[in-house]
Amino acid sequence: MDCSAIVLNKLLLERNLDIWAKLKLAFLDNAYSSVYSAISRYYDKYSNIPSFEELEITIREGAGQKTLATLKLIDEPDISAEVALDALIDQYTQNTTISLLEKFVDKLPIFDSAEIKENLAHIVLNLDEKTLTTEGVYTMSDIMLFKSPDEVAKDRVFLGLNNQFDSVLGGCALQELILIGGPRGAGKSITSSNVLVNQYECGNTSVIFSIEMIGHEVFERNMAISADVSYMAIKNNNLSEPDMLKLIKARAAQFLDADDLVSDYMRHRDRFKFETTLVREKSLKPDNQMIIIDDRSLTLASIDLHLGKLKARFGDKLKVAVIDYLNQIKIEGSNLFDWQPQIMVSKGLKELARKHNMLIMSPYQIDATGEARFAKGILDAADVALVMKPYEKEKGAMGFETTKIRGGPPLNFISPINWDTLRISPQSMEEPEAKEKIKRAGKKEKEKVDDTKADIPWDA
Repeated sequence: MDCSAIVLNKLLLERNLDIWAKLKLAFLDNAYSSVYSAISRYYDKYSNIPSFEELEITIREGAGQKTLATLKLIDEPDISAEVALDALIDQYTQNTTISLLEKFVDKLPIFDSAEIKENLAHIVLNLDEKTLTTEGVYTMSDIMLFKSPDEVAKDRVFLGLNNQFDSVLGGCALQELILIGGPRGAGKSITSSNVLVNQYECGNTSVIFSIEMIGHEVFERNMAISADVSYMAIKNNNLSEPDMLKLIKARAAQFLDADDLVSDYMRHRDRFKFETTLVREKSLKPDNQMIIIDDRSLTLASIDLHLGKLKARFGDKLKVAVIDYLNQIKIEGSNLFDWQPQIMVSKGLKELARKHNMLIMSPYQIDATGEARFAKGILDAADVALVMKPYEKEKGAMGFETTKIRGGPPLNFISPINWDTLRISPQSMEEPEAKEKIKRAGKKEKEKVDDTKADIPWDA
């Protein structure tokens, strides 16, 4: 059965706009490309689907006229246009899958386990992109305007970076893409860890994809924020005894029924024994976790693969994914410093947020003017875009300004940050005073500048 011919025949007989909206040239056999192009030109000019007679007038080339005549003579099968289109899309998907799998099998001997899974995920993502059609059409009776507080709360996520921001927006919606821009050393990764910890403390599961930092370093930061202890003391292994106990309690709280091990620790004071026993004998909370994925070669396909697996495991408890950071996500065959692929990454993240029904947040790097580096148009797909306003570390402040926001007013807010524990407080604060300028004889007036480049004050 020639599915391409049947679909085009029914399209021209029924002049069905729903079918035209879902039909793509790639689905059809190459022999019918001239007819598809003629229909497309007619629709662009007259905003309607032509009949056979109307199309015959517009097609002047001999090959196209012969193809159209053949389509007109087809015996109309006893199936609907929708069923014929579904069969055509299935046929196209099968043929495309075979082609992609043949290329995959050719390279299979040189792939390791991780590469096999990622390339299979890339095939699925590729098929989704090629066969995606309109997701849904709703009439006024299909959508309920009024939602109960429970329904609203189920679909909203509070980032916990600032109470004013969360209150004005009523939380960010699932399926949204949040982009946070910041210059080098402004604290983008620290902001990411704070969002992750805030979700954990709300009883949810969240995941962070780390590209530049190793997983252990991300976990140390998360634990410093969660336990409210010095990050540098954890890193340098010189916590005071009271802070060590706070860290032990925070670590035990990630597991079920682990209070007895805290009591045991208070007797033997051996942190290595405590943690070894904890991970061997106790179980993590089943739906309240912080997942860290350390992948220096992160791609959209691998993000899709991981989110699919995690969503199947944690369900609605998985609300937020953080990608640290957007500019480093790889597109096969592209240059990281080319802005066009990064627009594709931004659009891809938005599509994954919708596909997996979760909020995706990603920092991105900006230049001295506040624009995204090597990424014109990177904010097009974002629902909310924030730019970080850095202050001197001693001010203990982190500022944010919305540069794009859908469904809300422009917002500026400043949150306190403890650079020792890395915790960002959600309470708003006044803008810190600017540094005084220092006058020097015979010199041009200069502003005293802190040239620290790191996310944290290493000399603290």
